[in-house]
Amino acid sequence: MKKKLVKVTIKDVAKHAGVSTTTISRFLNGRYEAMGQETKEKIQKSIEILDFKPNQLARGLRNDRSNTIGFVVADIGNPYSVSVIQGMEEICSQLGYSIIICNANEDPEKERESLMMLESKHIDGLIINSSGKNNDLLMRIGAAIPVLLIDRKLPGMPFSTVTTDNTQGTLLAIEHLTARGCDRLHLFISDPDGISPRYERIYAFEQFAKNNNNVQTSLDIIEEYSQALVNEHVKKLVESKQPTEKIGLIAGNGKLSLMVLKAIHHLNYQVPEDLLLIGFDDPEWASIARPTLTVLSQPTYEIGRQAAEMIFAQIQKGQEAPPQTLELMMQLIQRESTEF
Repeated sequence: MKKKLVKVTIKDVAKHAGVSTTTISRFLNGRYEAMGQETKEKIQKSIEILDFKPNQLARGLRNDRSNTIGFVVADIGNPYSVSVIQGMEEICSQLGYSIIICNANEDPEKERESLMMLESKHIDGLIINSSGKNNDLLMRIGAAIPVLLIDRKLPGMPFSTVTTDNTQGTLLAIEHLTARGCDRLHLFISDPDGISPRYERIYAFEQFAKNNNNVQTSLDIIEEYSQALVNEHVKKLVESKQPTEKIGLIAGNGKLSLMVLKAIHHLNYQVPEDLLLIGFDDPEWASIARPTLTVLSQPTYEIGRQAAEMIFAQIQKGQEAPPQTLELMMQLIQRESTEF
């Protein structure tokens, strides 16, 4: 049996030599300033011992770079964002890059402040979970360095994006609920406010409603994350249920899914007896909640990896890289909240 070859990364060389990944990257790019002879010899010896072959992409990155990219995230408390960051860090670590992470906390003004700070840091590339409210600044930054969008589409903007197919995900949820006999579907979703995935999920839901008169549909746009408000909406929905109806509820993101479950427990309703429930995203709590939650799982770690790979390819090619859109598929994971 042939022994499986293990790919040696910059991180491995750094650990073996006892230096940082940034120092290894500087060495590979011939930037020896402030680097002692002993350090250079240790790095060279580690490269030879580990039989390290520099990544072609890393070698193509210009040696006058800061070895830093910026990531402006809409909400760092969202499990979606945490997993995306982990995927990005895997690729950045391999290439000897650091990430400056800024949390906009879903505040366009704070997002703008973060963008201006990152611009002053002379980062090599920018990845952003954009609010859509600072396009003028993004265009200015994008004229100098590559900019890539995560989970966002900004029409008319010349930026690449990595996202999920929200139409596919929404229809997957609808098909799952109707296959379980739901004759009434309800979508709970946050105010779109320029956020493209929310628009896409609403549009897919409304298109289904337009083309399927045999299923009753309704939509609630939640303008603020208030538990009292969600409780009120859930109560109104369940109390409007007819004796013969089976309601399927789709929660538009992980935060809303949790708030809906809290409302159900607070109001002493039963899932799936009073309604069947599906949520977007697959946070850790979804598999241990009572009942466990059926979800539309997004490949968040892979989104982070793909975003990092794309931004580095653009850094290498500079202005020659045309914008592209990568849409990854969602996966439905069935659990107790739709077992009826």
